[in-house]
Amino acid sequence: MPYYIDDDAEGCSGWATVKDDGEVMGCHGTKQEAIDQAVAIALAEDSEYLGERQVDLSLPEYIRDAARQGLEFHADGLSGDGVVDRTVREARRMAAGEISEDKVVRVSAWAARHRVDLDAEGARPGEDGYPTPGAVAHLLWGIPTGARYDDAVAWFDRKSEQVKADRSRGMEMTPVKPRTEGSGVEFRSFEGEIRDVGDGNTFVGYAAVFNSDSEPLPFVERIAPGAFAKSLRNRKRDIRLYVNHDSNMVLASRRSGTLTLTEDDRGLRVEAELPDTTAGRDMRELLRAGIVDKMSFGFTIPRGGDRWSEDGRTRELREVALHEVSVVTGFPAYEATTAAVRSLSALSERTGMAVDDLSETLEALAAGEQVDPEKAEAIAALVKASQPEPEPEPANLLGLKAKQHDLLAKKWA
Repeated sequence: MPYYIDDDAEGCSGWATVKDDGEVMGCHGTKQEAIDQAVAIALAEDSEYLGERQVDLSLPEYIRDAARQGLEFHADGLSGDGVVDRTVREARRMAAGEISEDKVVRVSAWAARHRVDLDAEGARPGEDGYPTPGAVAHLLWGIPTGARYDDAVAWFDRKSEQVKADRSRGMEMTPVKPRTEGSGVEFRSFEGEIRDVGDGNTFVGYAAVFNSDSEPLPFVERIAPGAFAKSLRNRKRDIRLYVNHDSNMVLASRRSGTLTLTEDDRGLRVEAELPDTTAGRDMRELLRAGIVDKMSFGFTIPRGGDRWSEDGRTRELREVALHEVSVVTGFPAYEATTAAVRSLSALSERTGMAVDDLSETLEALAAGEQVDPEKAEAIAALVKASQPEPEPEPANLLGLKAKQHDLLAKKWA
């Protein structure tokens, strides 16, 4: 089970090492002592260190009830003409107990602007004409208009300030995993899995399909149901939607609430709200024209996450660490992808960092974000040394794993 650190744990006056289920493993006088314990336990248990705990966004029941009531009134046609589809979608998420950091900040600001709407007759329970469209809008935004109004507004204001403070400190939840041999970022694409929906600003597709044999890679690969479950449960790690795996062309993210990833009977379902950017507008047109028909996902395999047949020609993915999903506008650039994977794997070997940690650190450095000093120093030392690539391992040391590695590096149709 993953571990994190928290400066507000029950029973600790300073920093604490906490298990993901809430159990306090130890209290510490300094942040570094808590980090050291969390990392040590995670390494010993082959688990994860999730970093500093994010803002707790567990929704109070009265906010969930408000969203449910708002959805009922909306279904009865009582919300008026001002409610947009996004508000309804987000109300459904709140009713289910889910809310994004971005939504919390927006609710706080929205409530301050629309407080005046509740001065109208019929805006409060028990008044003639209840509910007014303004009252329904408040409910859809998770704000009850009766006795719990002040409680809800205070909750959103408090959580909004915590989120803003969290962001200003540059806190980024970066999982730290034990280094595994042979790890590498892989990409898979699927055709005919995107369909335009709703008002044209959203689309639904599948980045992966379960129990379906791939084209020869040259080995045959299939994804088992539940392969993405652990990644999807980890709400502390952001997953983004890109165009062609290009991190400079972001379309949506889980953390902002614009990307929803779920597993259903078919596979990994992707629902995204496209932004009003050049990439977003271009993608809307490609979707409307039916030109785009592929999705892809980037992943690594944790220890024990895949199973190979004895002859090395069949591979089943049972658990994957999901890094990103992408809309693919053309044929997958497999040769370039292979080069990137090989380079990243080589850097992983030379820095002693796991591939997924290395990838996230490089991305954070490029964006000017704060990163772990030890990781930054390891990369800086590598650049300064400019050492040549290590020689390939002797052929007599390579067994079935080598065969699988070679198969992974070959182009698939």
